[in-house]
Amino acid sequence: MPTTSRELQAARTRTELEDAARVVFARTGYLAAKITDITREAGRSTGSFYNHFDSKDALLLALAERLGEEADAIVAAQDPVARTARTMRPHLEVFWRIFGENRTVIDALRDAALVNDELSSRVEEFTILQFEPWVDRLRGFESDGVELPASPAVTAQLVAGAAESFARRWTGEPSHGLDALVDFVDRAVFGPLVNTRPDQAR
Repeated sequence: MPTTSRELQAARTRTELEDAARVVFARTGYLAAKITDITREAGRSTGSFYNHFDSKDALLLALAERLGEEADAIVAAQDPVARTARTMRPHLEVFWRIFGENRTVIDALRDAALVNDELSSRVEEFTILQFEPWVDRLRGFESDGVELPASPAVTAQLVAGAAESFARRWTGEPSHGLDALVDFVDRAVFGPLVNTRPDQAR
C-alpha cells in the first residue's frame, strides 16, 4: 500500500491510465487503440505510461488482475452457506456482475489473445483460475448424484460459454437476466436435483 506522497501520486497515475484505457478500448477496440490514445485520455505524457507499464499488453493484464480482485471481493461478501447450496447462483452472480461491469476488458482480452500467442496463454491461465470454483462446485454436484453433461471441468466451460452468450444478448433488467440465467443453468442443464433456493445446503 502506498504511503509517501510520491507513491500515492504514482498509484493515482497508474489508476488514471488504467481507467483511461478502459475508455479508449470501449471507443476504438483494443487492437486499434494506441498508447498515445490512452495517455491523451488520461491527460498524461507518453513517458509516464512507461513508468508503469512495459506495453499495452502489460496494461491489459493489469486490468485483468483488477477484474480478478473484484471477483474475489464479490465472493468474500457472499453468504458462505449460499455457496454450498444446490444452485450455481452464487457463482453465476459473480460472473454476471463482473461481465456487466467489465465487458470492455473481457472483450479486449479476447481480441488480444487472437493476435498474441503469449498473451493468449496468459489469458487461458487466468480464465482457468477464475473458473476453478465452478469446477469445484460441479464436483460437489456430481458427488450428490447429479449427472453432469460432461466432466466438471468441461461442464464448467459449457456453462461459462452459455452464460457469456446469454449475457451478451440480454437487454432487460440485469437482475431479471441473472434470475433467468440461474434458472436455465440449474434446471435445464442440471435437472431437478438442483434447485435455486440458497437456504437448502448440501
